[in-house]
Amino acid sequence: MMKKIIVNSNSNYHRISGKDLLSSNNVLFSEYREKWKEWPEKFCTGDFPLFIDIETTSVCNLSCSFCATTFRGSQIKKGFMQLDTAKKIIDEGADNNLYGVKFSLRGEPLLHPEIHRFVEYAKKKGLIDVYFNTNAALLSEEISKKLIDTGLDRISISFEGHTKEIYERYRVGSGFEKVVSNIENMQTLKRRYGVKHPKIRVQTVMLPDIEASFDSYKKFWSKRADEVGFLDYKDMKDKKMGVRYPWACSQIWQRMAVWWDGTILPCNHDDDGLLMLGNVMKGSIKKAWRSKKLSEIRNSHRDGRADDVLACDGCYLRDSEILKLMGRERKT
Repeated sequence: MMKKIIVNSNSNYHRISGKDLLSSNNVLFSEYREKWKEWPEKFCTGDFPLFIDIETTSVCNLSCSFCATTFRGSQIKKGFMQLDTAKKIIDEGADNNLYGVKFSLRGEPLLHPEIHRFVEYAKKKGLIDVYFNTNAALLSEEISKKLIDTGLDRISISFEGHTKEIYERYRVGSGFEKVVSNIENMQTLKRRYGVKHPKIRVQTVMLPDIEASFDSYKKFWSKRADEVGFLDYKDMKDKKMGVRYPWACSQIWQRMAVWWDGTILPCNHDDDGLLMLGNVMKGSIKKAWRSKKLSEIRNSHRDGRADDVLACDGCYLRDSEILKLMGRERKT
């Protein structure tokens, strides 16, 4: 008899200090987060995704050794999303009770000269969770002001460790002092304007160097960010193919992703585009969400056969989650 399928939401992220940026007294926001947890657990899809990852650009200004954008750079088509493409996605979402968007995927969103206009449009259309991930190297005072003015809800800043030596070893091409200053300056601007947005989360990939000085990392960033956390390390190079395990990915019941060129994907980890579901300029998010192809992918996960799906077999997120679960089994 097959084991019960394990499906967890947000199991890759761990908050260690500060306020949970995804907790709210707002009824609509609470509804959104309840669905985020319940839909995967109950294998429910609804009529439209709860959230969409929109890739404003696939270009990055850094060369971090542990990032797929670095070691797969030559295989990734480089480009910047047109604002009209983003508007088409957001318009359809606003008509179908979409709760939020993240304006980042494989690249650095602050490289896009119109990033603030993307945010402005999403907030204008009523989305309640608008944010993006950034390395913050380009988070100047000018762009910080624009993001505050447009109503960005939150921003997740990737920052390895809390010392210059460790940070610059991993964030190749960036500068420790500059980025810390950028973060501090945005917090100063928020206080000056009397606003609490965007909420700032600082997060690190839990690499061995950082784990050794974890308490100091927590103390350093607790003074500078609204929330501090870490992400489990995922080996993006060594794919473990042919592994069958009763685990299902939560993403295919929660969200979708759209590359800068309009390509629709069922998750934000299909870096090779093996599961393309059309293009937003020729089709619709809703049609892709309810498509036969995505339904078959969900069935494979629900039945414990995710390894039958080419893009899922060896996916670094799936590998990471299964290794954690197997480790817990050995301990018990």
